[in-house]
Amino acid sequence: MKKIQTALACLLAALLAGCAAKPQGRVIRFRYWGDLKEMAIIHRLIAEFEKANPGVTVKDEMKPAPGQTYTDSLLTEFAAGTAPDVIFLTADIMDSLAHAGVLQDLSPFLQKDKDLKESEFYPSIIRRFTIDGKLLVLPRDIAPFACVYYNKNLFDAAHLPYPKDDWTVEQMRQDAIKLTKRDADGQVTQWGFAEDWPILETWMLDFGGKVVDDYEHPTRIVADSPQALAGLRFRWDLMMKDKVEPTGADSQTINGGTMSMFLDGKLAMFYSGLWKVPTFRDIKNFDWDVAMFPKGPDGTRGFSSGGSGYAMKKGVADPGDCWKLIKFMAGPEAETYMAETGLTQPAIMSLAKSKAFLDGKKPHNKKMLLKAALIATQPPKWYHYDEFMTSVLGPNLDPAWVPGFSGNLADLVKAAVRQGNGRYFPDSKAGQP
Repeated sequence: MKKIQTALACLLAALLAGCAAKPQGRVIRFRYWGDLKEMAIIHRLIAEFEKANPGVTVKDEMKPAPGQTYTDSLLTEFAAGTAPDVIFLTADIMDSLAHAGVLQDLSPFLQKDKDLKESEFYPSIIRRFTIDGKLLVLPRDIAPFACVYYNKNLFDAAHLPYPKDDWTVEQMRQDAIKLTKRDADGQVTQWGFAEDWPILETWMLDFGGKVVDDYEHPTRIVADSPQALAGLRFRWDLMMKDKVEPTGADSQTINGGTMSMFLDGKLAMFYSGLWKVPTFRDIKNFDWDVAMFPKGPDGTRGFSSGGSGYAMKKGVADPGDCWKLIKFMAGPEAETYMAETGLTQPAIMSLAKSKAFLDGKKPHNKKMLLKAALIATQPPKWYHYDEFMTSVLGPNLDPAWVPGFSGNLADLVKAAVRQGNGRYFPDSKAGQP
């Protein structure tokens, strides 16, 4: 028994000595979201980062989805002093955190970095992630809302040529009319055109309008300009006059949203972004491709854009390690992995032009996104932009997208602009009689 006790004591001492000798290391809490494919890539990248940086552990804090819950939870954590160190963000989430003053300026890190230069990234996404001269997010991707996916089989059946990147909204309208099918009772069995969600700003931009007067330094809302109103009216005509796009009432009855209609072969043209590609590459029952969102009536081409990247919490314990992680997750290796899935367009311009992105797979016209990224308009640098679009403009216009609307679309827009300027720009005279 004594020998056993001695052996156990020696074993315990060895274990304790081993634990004492093992370095605790530095831990970086990392917050992000993504689908299963993106999660697999993130996990692979984290493993590679930890292997290249012994002594640093990345704590995976994946959240199921972006949106207001993601933002609100971050704001709550920052207020409680429990926020993660490195955070995956889009511009709208960045605006909320920038307004709270909780993000670290990454400009000094990038300026001193020997491997990565600001000039390598699309200038527009760098500008959007820069507030008051401070780069708050290092971009991973850029995401122009420029993709009109189209079903080649339906175009062939209608004896219509496929859309080209230089087409116009009127050409798209005429195609949508010819591609919309109804049964004997007048019920639509095949829609000509649909949006992923109400992408109102694109219609304003494409007709030469804007949401605010200056996207860098907005001072008033101008969504009621003649140009912006013309774009919104065109969208209304597609639904109510031509009846080629699902109305608000129609959309509520569509299981899985408008994307499901495209997947089912019941929608000829679907307007969204590149991130639909991984799902669409699984389509087996028809052929498809993509065209750039069409030009407006005067030749103007406008559509909004998105993009994402990584930020650092202000006051982290190990800013150098956090920068290494951010640089790795937004660097060439990570951007290449993401591009190969078809999910993202690299924010590094040379990678967007490489075979990693232009891989020859569907959509075959993906190259148009190189031009689209230069054309696209990033959302205004305005903390209340999303709030205005979703809580003021959207609700004000909701009645217009439902059959039976007998009012005036322009009146609804003007009311939203008056309300918005009164709430967000009280010194502005815009929209006042």
